[in-house]
Amino acid sequence: MALTPRLDIKQSQSLVLTPQLQQAIKMLQLSSAELVEFVAEEVAQNPLLEYDERSDGEDRRAANNEPEVPTKRENQATDEPQVKTADDFLQEPTPVSTQSDAPLDTDYSELYEDNSFSDNIGATPTQNLGLNGSNMITGGAGNFDFTESSAEQKQSGAVSLKSHLEEQLVLLQAETYEKVIIQYLIGLMDEAGYINEETSLIAERCGCSVEDIDRIFEIAQTMEPVGVFARSLGECLKIQQIQADRYDPAMAAFLDNLEMLGERKFSDLRRLCKVSKEDFLDMVEEIKALNPKPGLEYGEEIVYTVVPDVYVKKTAKGKWFVELNSESLPKVLMNNRYLNEIGDQTTKKEDKDYIDECVAKANWLVKALDQRARTILKVSSELVRLQRKFLDEGIQYLAPINLKTIAEAIEMHESTVSRVTANKYIATPRGIFEMKFFFTNAIGSLDSDNQYSSKSIKYKIKQLIDDEDPKKILSDDKIVEMIRAEGIDIARRTVAKYRESLEIPSSIIRRRMKNPVL
Repeated sequence: MALTPRLDIKQSQSLVLTPQLQQAIKMLQLSSAELVEFVAEEVAQNPLLEYDERSDGEDRRAANNEPEVPTKRENQATDEPQVKTADDFLQEPTPVSTQSDAPLDTDYSELYEDNSFSDNIGATPTQNLGLNGSNMITGGAGNFDFTESSAEQKQSGAVSLKSHLEEQLVLLQAETYEKVIIQYLIGLMDEAGYINEETSLIAERCGCSVEDIDRIFEIAQTMEPVGVFARSLGECLKIQQIQADRYDPAMAAFLDNLEMLGERKFSDLRRLCKVSKEDFLDMVEEIKALNPKPGLEYGEEIVYTVVPDVYVKKTAKGKWFVELNSESLPKVLMNNRYLNEIGDQTTKKEDKDYIDECVAKANWLVKALDQRARTILKVSSELVRLQRKFLDEGIQYLAPINLKTIAEAIEMHESTVSRVTANKYIATPRGIFEMKFFFTNAIGSLDSDNQYSSKSIKYKIKQLIDDEDPKKILSDDKIVEMIRAEGIDIARRTVAKYRESLEIPSSIIRRRMKNPVL
């Protein structure tokens, strides 16, 4: 075979993600706040897009030059109401608006047997999914009378810790380079006033020795509130005791062995401090009076209230009602009237190309928002169906499910389900939960094919420890024995791992905590 250059024609197939498809996939995992920002940018850039602030069908038809649609009550008064399944609902052609794909004036109160919720139903068709004999109703507009506040209700008015420290930095008696390093430390500080970065790493970044950084820390620790710039709890309490002129060798020994106080080793700690019982009790009271997190006295970054993407509530007939929170969904539409006006006046080719591009982007955004809402509704409906026992009876009945379980049930890819459940929240009668909360590992049973959620097992462990007799502290082996008696197959190392994840100390430490001896 000759080694010479040549041209060949080759035909092959490949899967290519277009930029618009990539953007639609990205939109799935955006939180409601991020989605609002994204849509605001698109509306600002596209003259054909506008927010849909109208609430009735006539205004919407006027904006899009649509003919009047007769209502169902006028033309189909004798027909039985049609209740669509989830698959039918999601396989219909994508509508122009993100809110409805049914006749605009449909009276959705006719779609429900329970009229007590007719006022809560928005302009979105319903799904009627079987739930072990009961039905789950899903809709589109979330206007339940939940007590959660909106995202606009946030902390404001308080001076932040960093701003307070920067104001003091101007008046601090220190060299210029020292103030620069202190400014850097302020940027590293967490909301409680601690510096969690390694001192050696800070010294390396600032081009100083560790001794210089320690000296600068001592300067910074004179700032208010007393106790900031600490690198540990012991150092924070030490700063406050030095400022109060209460730091002596006994207090130094106390703070150097602070972990013994948490373990309730009072007798050993008192011997290290070399003080009497009365003096030791006074020292404990002094420590209790100190502030372990001085930075929390000041406001910090603006914190927004979590806004649920989906509402779940039980009707009087025992049906679980699932619907999207319409307030968290930006509503946009394309203004066809304005498009017709500028279309008649446009003659240049580049202007027509620009208008065509705007039309394509507007149509894509409306359809992408609609598909995102439908997908969230479909995934959350399946989640509620599988976790109905948890909603009815509590966390001990949380079912073990994973992404694959949901993906197979709704015939979507696992990656799609993962994106849909990221940064999304469900408001239930038991509280507001992140969607990821409902995905847990499974633990098998001893004598059947039943499986238990890891979170429900953690709940059992916490309950057993909370209810234990202070004189008969439960060991991990005893907890294993008690849980296995309920038919749950669990190992000792699993109990120890779950106990540590719950930040519950070992049986030895709990015995000292519940039976303190001085």
